[in-house]
Amino acid sequence: RIQILFEFSMQDQKKRRRVEKDVQSLNASILATQCTRKGCKFKDLECCLNIRCSTLSLVTNWHHISDNEHFCNFCYKYFSAEQSSGLADFVAWKLKWEQNNQNEPGLKLYITEECLPYWICCSECKKWRCLGVHDICDVNQYTWTCQYGLGIHCDASENPVIEDVRKGGWLERLAVPPLLKKSPAQPFLLNYYSDGVGMSSTSDNDRTPTQHLDKDHEFAEPKVTDGPLDCYFKPFNQPGQQGKTLCFRPDIMEIAEERVFPEFKRFQLFYLALRNLILAMWNLNPTKPLLVQDIRHKIIVRGLARIRYTEEAIRVLSFLTQRGIVNTGILPLQTINPADMILTPKFKPEILVVGAGVAGLAAARQLTMFGYHVRVVEARDRVGGRIWDDNGFGISTAKGAQFITGCINNPATLMCKQLGLPLHVIRDYGCELLTESGDTVRPEQDQRIDFHFNSLLDAIAGWKLYRLNLGKPKSTKTDGSSEHSERTIDGKQVSLESKLAEYHALTRSQFRDELSEEEQRLLQFHFSNLEYACGAPLRDVSAMWWDQNEEYSQFTGEHGYIYGGYSKICQGLADGVNIMYNEEVTRINYSEDKVSVVTNRNEFVVDKVIVTLPLSLLKDNAISFSPPLPAWKEAAIRHIGAGCIEKIAMRFKTKFWKERIKGGDFFGHVPESSDVRGLFALFYDLNPGTESEPFVLMSIIAGDSIEYRKHTADVNMMRSCYHLLKQMFGPEIPEPMDYWITNWSKDPYSRMSYSYMKIGSSGRDYDVMATEVDSKIYFAGEATNRRFPQTVTGAYLSGIREACKIVEGGQPVPGLSGGMAVP
Repeated sequence: RIQILFEFSMQDQKKRRRVEKDVQSLNASILATQCTRKGCKFKDLECCLNIRCSTLSLVTNWHHISDNEHFCNFCYKYFSAEQSSGLADFVAWKLKWEQNNQNEPGLKLYITEECLPYWICCSECKKWRCLGVHDICDVNQYTWTCQYGLGIHCDASENPVIEDVRKGGWLERLAVPPLLKKSPAQPFLLNYYSDGVGMSSTSDNDRTPTQHLDKDHEFAEPKVTDGPLDCYFKPFNQPGQQGKTLCFRPDIMEIAEERVFPEFKRFQLFYLALRNLILAMWNLNPTKPLLVQDIRHKIIVRGLARIRYTEEAIRVLSFLTQRGIVNTGILPLQTINPADMILTPKFKPEILVVGAGVAGLAAARQLTMFGYHVRVVEARDRVGGRIWDDNGFGISTAKGAQFITGCINNPATLMCKQLGLPLHVIRDYGCELLTESGDTVRPEQDQRIDFHFNSLLDAIAGWKLYRLNLGKPKSTKTDGSSEHSERTIDGKQVSLESKLAEYHALTRSQFRDELSEEEQRLLQFHFSNLEYACGAPLRDVSAMWWDQNEEYSQFTGEHGYIYGGYSKICQGLADGVNIMYNEEVTRINYSEDKVSVVTNRNEFVVDKVIVTLPLSLLKDNAISFSPPLPAWKEAAIRHIGAGCIEKIAMRFKTKFWKERIKGGDFFGHVPESSDVRGLFALFYDLNPGTESEPFVLMSIIAGDSIEYRKHTADVNMMRSCYHLLKQMFGPEIPEPMDYWITNWSKDPYSRMSYSYMKIGSSGRDYDVMATEVDSKIYFAGEATNRRFPQTVTGAYLSGIREACKIVEGGQPVPGLSGGMAVP
């Protein structure tokens, strides 16, 4: 220790004390053994760089990287002194950094990125070892061992600082956020600044500044892979774009993530880097399970932060898997180790799922993957429920659910990818409209009425917005007990049909002449399509809430259907799941600690039940609940409508319609009057783009025509449809070789097609339908999904939602990127 000697003869005691204090401060700075950063209590520090350290006995200052990583003032001067080679390296790195990052880089960030030692886990003993300042690109992380890499035995003890890294608060005291190098998320996020999404760009030589603009001067979607269906996997929102369903903002945590990982809320970049990496890895190859060891080998970062990243990887992967974001769809059940799902509870209740439709299969498969004991009871002798495909024509034709509405990020598209199923994208070359006399509607006439129809819907949307602002609800209680509920905002019951008629009368002034009879019929065609979409006559549909799900982001992109049908997906979901067929549930008693479920053949006693029955069966009290369901649940069941459409398909010897529809996949029939507008309004070519048999046309029955279908024999329905085709295409067309026609309204286990917003209902009724009863009875199905009702995707996601609620102890599931409806 350097002793400072001084002599003075001052009489002023105040000056003397001040000098003594300055001497003490100088002595302390000459030998610094402790970091001065607030909260860092580590002593006897060592320099983690050892680049220009002469002797630690002369260290006057320590620079903080983390609690266990500091560098001395001599190494600091090496990177900051003029004409130093260290400064030249720092400046060169800084110029590269500034090409694609938004924050000003400092020396500590440079040292974190380029100079800290690299830590690696031995593939045999699983202990962490320090490699020193090493070129991380030269390390084979899959095979590295203590003996091979450092020449030491695996029984050598692990560095004690590893335990400090795992402690709470360690992340909060990091000087700079550690950014991942060579992240698999990099190709997805070319339109973002790297340091804003947890990535380092300085290790990517081919990385260019954000200049990916399309012709409209908006950010273009980065193209990552070229495999089948890969264009539909877009896990991240792009800057300036509206949010897509199941898309994440890569630069901010979502509400659900903040709730589960509150420790990252103030230090989000660390979490975002890891989450973005996991999402990218999953979307690059969703056909195989994403395991923790796969993720750890892709975490490339210097310093002790790599240890913390790998420790947190299992938590983030468990969370995203539990929510059905990754490791979802149809993967072999045995490939996911339930022990890796650390967020799942140790006690796993026994579950019974009622119904083997998509919702029931999704919930059962998800819970089975998490290690729960799950059984499914199904009244039919097959899976699928309202999914039912027929193969009698030589191709698969869908008697039930058929279309994928919006292929981007749609779980149905994902499962097609996993099963190797080809997807037919519906070609939108315009819908040719034919009158019953065989004439084609003129394009200008079609555009005129199409504009008028959409103006009617816009007017209704404006009326709805006005009524909502006039009577906003003060509260939104799940049990529907709020004084101002969504149902009473309007103050009266208004049907969609009456509102359309009202605005149609008001907007007649826009026409120079009254609508011709042909234009009136053309307008009825659009109304028939609306009834097809709603699944009910327009007089029964709520004008206020008929499109309530449009306030949420929806699946975007092209529409399509699966070659082989949705049944292939149902069979894939059912693989490995314990399903008992011909078990019709008649009674559920949840008055005791356990739940008793009685079928026509057995009684099951379980901890929890997931009911996935169609809404019509709940309306008809097909199951007796004891005690009865709460009044708020019964009210929601009454309020939501149970819609129905029917289908007819016919096989012909020739494709006589090919020339008239100009290569499209479908064409329309303009009805003669409003009374029959729901009868065969649309025809679909179910084997498009081919000149080989079979040639199949499918049509729809909707609206008031459903009643006609209920009381008409199948053969007579077929003859009516064939007669219409002869009127449109000529009497010489061949008779159908074969046909089928559905009757879902009389199916004992369905009695409907899909739900709709009936007069007196509101979107909140879907949320109430999704709410569990007594933490024992859970509900899933398309009629419980406010965001995606009426769809297979909505049913699937509702099953994932209920599985997640059971795993999280019955707690409400906050929405994650629009993926799941929230009760």
